[in-house]
Amino acid sequence: MKKIAAFLATALALVGMYACNNNLDKVFDDKTLVEFQPAVVNATSVGRTYPLLTAPNSTTAGATITAQLNLVGRQRANELTVRVAPDPTATTASASSYTLSNGGTVVFPPMSSTVNMTVSVARASSSTAASGVLVLVIDSTSTDYQASQNYKRIGYSIRQ
Repeated sequence: MKKIAAFLATALALVGMYACNNNLDKVFDDKTLVEFQPAVVNATSVGRTYPLLTAPNSTTAGATITAQLNLVGRQRANELTVRVAPDPTATTASASSYTLSNGGTVVFPPMSSTVNMTVSVARASSSTAASGVLVLVIDSTSTDYQASQNYKRIGYSIRQ
């Protein structure tokens, strides 16, 4: 009985030792993906596939929204230009109530994994003005990168 227990303990130890993968130099060589950081860290909203965040604009001041974009994959030795645009099927905010910096174009510098995009939101017309939704989506027509399917949209509720 003692020999069987010792044999099983030794076999279990060997299996456990060889089951560990000590190769820590794994590299993500697949597709280059771009995603919104706020979509990664915030839960999706009810009835939507993306989070809906609130912009802090009021009747006395506009707001500046900064959304970080992440490059998922191997860092690149050259710049990567990414286009972000409002989703025409989901955006209900009027085009005059917000402005995308650089027309919605952001550039990842060489050997960088993050870049910030700024959206300027206008002052609200009144304290009882209706809220609109601005949904930003990463352009997925480029051959240099693909938009991450789960994190390519981010929504902001803004008072118009």
